[in-house]
Amino acid sequence: METNSDSKPSRLRGAIRNSWIYKRLQGPIFDLKGHMFDLYHGVKTMPQVTLDKLEIDSPNKAGGGIYAGTEPKYFRTILNSLEIDFERFHFIDFGSGMGRALFLASEIPFKKIIGVEFSRELHQIAVKNIKSFTQRKRACNDIESVCEDAMEYLLPLEPTVYYFFNPFNRELFGRVIANIERSLAQSPRETYVIYMNPVNNDLFVNSAAFKQIGGGPWHTLHVSL
Repeated sequence: METNSDSKPSRLRGAIRNSWIYKRLQGPIFDLKGHMFDLYHGVKTMPQVTLDKLEIDSPNKAGGGIYAGTEPKYFRTILNSLEIDFERFHFIDFGSGMGRALFLASEIPFKKIIGVEFSRELHQIAVKNIKSFTQRKRACNDIESVCEDAMEYLLPLEPTVYYFFNPFNRELFGRVIANIERSLAQSPRETYVIYMNPVNNDLFVNSAAFKQIGGGPWHTLHVSL
């Protein structure tokens, strides 16, 4: 009887991820990967930070989420799945924190990479990181962190890949999506959305401006119509 050689490793990975010991160690493993990333690249993108520990001059502070650095391997897999001409696209991370997703995105030849962060403390760390970041395989050198509220950020009229690591509560997320929808209506352009930890994914599913084209265990992927 023929067997699928790819199915055994896949089943094994699934069994490991569903095991109690993996679930118990998932947090420490995530942290270890973050510290290894920082050590290798000469940056500081750890630890996780809750907004109540930060001074943020914005009425939207209560609607913000926890800052946590993006898991490198999973993020790279998502970007590599996009069949686009990256050199035409901006990459924008809303709630970019200390900037890890920006540095991971720089491995791809984006036209420009922008992080939007309303915490001045996290933004200042990201600015220092941008200056010290070492990456021999960097394909994009135009990286910027902007200290601004996502509700007020003026979207560039370029083809864009938007990245959200669940940075807002439902109300703020709806307002950000509405801003993107208005911008696309005024200036139609090719746009993709990577949504990590997609607890409010229905906001995109129910949007007349996007359709879902993919996803995985921890993300969904959408494209503008």
